[in-house]
Amino acid sequence: MAKVLVVEDDRLSQKVLGRVFSNAGHETLTAGSSQHAWQKLQEHVLVDMVVLDNQLEQEWGWQFLRMLRSNPAYKGLPVIVYTAHTERSSIVRYVELGVQSLHVKPYQSDVILAELKKAVDTKWASQVMETPEVICARLGLTPADYGSVLAIASRSIEESLAAVRKNVMSPNDPRLLMALAGISQQCRSVGISVIDGVVANIKKSIEDQDINAVFDGLRSVEAFLGMIRQRMLEVMKMNGAVARSPLTLDTPKAEPAKESTIPAASFESEYARDIINKPLWQYGPILKGSFLRPFVTAEQLDTIIQSVVSTQPFTSILEALTLLQATPNTSVADVVKMMQETPGFLPSYKRILERITGTDQALDSPNSIAKVVGQEGVAKSLTLLSVARINSCLPKTGPLNLRQLYAHTFAASITAFEIGRLLNLANNYLLSAAGLAHDSGRWLFAVGEPGVFAIALAISEDDSLTLTGVEETLFGVDHHEAGKRLMAATSQPYLIQTAVAQHNDPAKVENADFVVTATVIHLAHLLSQASMASSAVEAKNILAKLREPNYVAWDLLKKHNVALPFETPELVDTLVAIANTSNWTAHQIVNSGA
Repeated sequence: MAKVLVVEDDRLSQKVLGRVFSNAGHETLTAGSSQHAWQKLQEHVLVDMVVLDNQLEQEWGWQFLRMLRSNPAYKGLPVIVYTAHTERSSIVRYVELGVQSLHVKPYQSDVILAELKKAVDTKWASQVMETPEVICARLGLTPADYGSVLAIASRSIEESLAAVRKNVMSPNDPRLLMALAGISQQCRSVGISVIDGVVANIKKSIEDQDINAVFDGLRSVEAFLGMIRQRMLEVMKMNGAVARSPLTLDTPKAEPAKESTIPAASFESEYARDIINKPLWQYGPILKGSFLRPFVTAEQLDTIIQSVVSTQPFTSILEALTLLQATPNTSVADVVKMMQETPGFLPSYKRILERITGTDQALDSPNSIAKVVGQEGVAKSLTLLSVARINSCLPKTGPLNLRQLYAHTFAASITAFEIGRLLNLANNYLLSAAGLAHDSGRWLFAVGEPGVFAIALAISEDDSLTLTGVEETLFGVDHHEAGKRLMAATSQPYLIQTAVAQHNDPAKVENADFVVTATVIHLAHLLSQASMASSAVEAKNILAKLREPNYVAWDLLKKHNVALPFETPELVDTLVAIANTSNWTAHQIVNSGA
């Protein structure tokens, strides 16, 4: 899929071009003026081609092209120009500024798509910045290593830019010179060789007190910074955090309900099924009033916990938590052996790799499996393996359909791990474990006491009631506290217990060492909910909350010295792409039965 910037002030032409590119599987950005086009380029530095109209509403297309070519970051960006005028002077301007081609309107789809193919083949961005494949081969880096290098460079350049702007009026200030040197060093470290000329021009402009030229140079650095950030997205595609091509979630058709052989602990299964989709207050105020005291006492909840910890799927969950926490001491050979011993995992894993990475990985021998584990990393491989091992032990029957609950938990675990990689957090394998455990209280209610939980779900259909509030009424505690008790009863680390109990409100975590983990699980939970939302409105509401610059999660991460690689809107878009890929992966495992 290519990305095209259309600079055209006519709305109908924008729509026509957008349809041409979208029908061919490409993404279109539109701008009606040069100012708007610059804004789009700041957000999407690595567009593959620009389609430029010669005559915009109040300016000429060549004026925008001149600005574009004056920025070293865009000297090679392919531009095709469409014009209704064929004056020689206009054509000469475009030829001198450098265009891929000029065409006379009207637009023709076959011509436009042929021009796009030609533009993509130029690989113009590699002339400015080395591609991930080239730099990884040159320096012997893994994609994960390269991602860390990009994250460090991005943060350092952003800080250096701020220092330059602060001290630009003091040409002899050593902080200014250090900041410019830092920009050069960090850009070169990620393969941007033209940076030296840009920084030299900035220094000369500062000496000449030519402020306009200084800020032109800084805009070039900002463009390089945008390239670095978009390369980080490419790295996520290389390491499987984001799929290289769109994924379609194929949900199997629901089978007709079968009579359960496992009765609910306190209520008949038939009764739970009958009320599950009905607002319970319709049954009368007396019944609703009976919920003033818990159905389940604290002692009964402890008994439920003790009874389920030795049964499936909880034994598999606990084994997975132990496995993930031992990641640093697990070898590639250990992972290969476990993969071979887990029924159905390797075929499912192969399908996942093919769709996400775009490569056909052979998994027919210990050596071929070891090669893939080495590429993906032990921690990522163990995360997927743990999910598959739990999934293979899930109850096949029961009063409630828990498929979505299982898929959500698995997706949150994978998403939490990928967020840890994106933010360059240490011990991200613990995020996988916390993600697997985060909804354990809900599993406890749904598997251990499905009748009461069915009633809780039915009552919470009332818009004025929350599920956690109803859980407290029926069980005495909500699923967060119940999950913490389950984790405590099985001697899980306090980090896991805290993430389970307080991921819904990480600002209340008292131990500073656990805040980041609880916050990441909070984000993974919300992102997984959005990716699995049953309606577009539900997903939109979740993401609107996350896109608020002062949202509690971003403030908590910054407060605890976690450097965010992108601005909030771009960061949320990146996390959405990660969550969608994780959700698809989780459903593949759930659907395959691996």
